[in-house]
Amino acid sequence: MKSALLALSLLLSVAAGAAESPRTWTDAKGRKIEGTLVEKTDKTAVVLLKNAKRVTLKVAELSEADQEYITKAEVWPEPEMLARTVSLSSNEKKKSDYDIRKVQATLSKVHARDFEVTVFWLAPKSGKIAVYAKETKKLSADGSVDFEMEFKEWKLKEKPEYKGYVIGMRPAGTTIWTAVSASQKPFERFAYE
Repeated sequence: MKSALLALSLLLSVAAGAAESPRTWTDAKGRKIEGTLVEKTDKTAVVLLKNAKRVTLKVAELSEADQEYITKAEVWPEPEMLARTVSLSSNEKKKSDYDIRKVQATLSKVHARDFEVTVFWLAPKSGKIAVYAKETKKLSADGSVDFEMEFKEWKLKEKPEYKGYVIGMRPAGTTIWTAVSASQKPFERFAYE
């Protein structure tokens, strides 16, 4: 069930990067569909339907009103994110008492839109992996944001060890992730909990 919800969330997140609202599209024969414009070229328009399917329409076969709408529409490509560990200092060599990690999220295709980037730091707690800390930063241009965490102790005085991270990006003020990346694939679930 969780994997189905995750897949649906990722599909719905495609619409979050679009600046357009859903509308009814009409072709020259009077057939109608409802959806959101997510991509366009001079000859085609890609519309995201309510069921998360994409339909490519030929602009020349649409009504004059739809053709005019497409010409004026501001549609941006979907933003992209690359997350990676850039430095670490581990207590494995007993030089320090704690793990210190730094990760970087690099965003592209932002097109002056406001995005929030959130990191969820993960560590063991009471025999399970849990969110140790969470931090959010804003970015409104292509570029990078850095997150650094020193793993000290839980409120229960356990000394956690680093287990991983999840980084997600979403348009500012929304709740749907546009992109999610994790140090290990199974950790992506922490962004949706």
